[in-house]
Amino acid sequence: MKWQQRVQVKTGLSCWQIMLHLSVLCALLVGWKTATLIPVGIGLCLLYIATVILMFALQGVRTGRLRDIGDFLEELTTTWYFGSAMIALWLLSRVVENKFLIAGAGLAMIAGPIIYSLLAKDMPKTIRVAGRR
Repeated sequence: MKWQQRVQVKTGLSCWQIMLHLSVLCALLVGWKTATLIPVGIGLCLLYIATVILMFALQGVRTGRLRDIGDFLEELTTTWYFGSAMIALWLLSRVVENKFLIAGAGLAMIAGPIIYSLLAKDMPKTIRVAGRR
């Protein structure tokens, strides 16, 4: 067994996912040490948003290299979502003083994709069943 496979078995993450986490951590640490944490956090959130938009654009492609890139971006956004949500929540807490509003935003950030995913999986079944009648 290759060392990459051993790492994936032990951690549940592939090597590129671990490197992504470490690079985001390094960017945040550099931002903290240079007192530019807010611009770094905003930049990371904007990078995540651009990645999600590109992923959505490539999801319509069914075959070929673009489909492979779309699949990679889907796995990337899934891996990166929680960290990006926490950075966005921290940035929101710098602006909003209401703890209940921040807690509601955090709940929406965590529960939102889950609910959307469940609805998206149910939607094609509902359309197919309605179309047969």
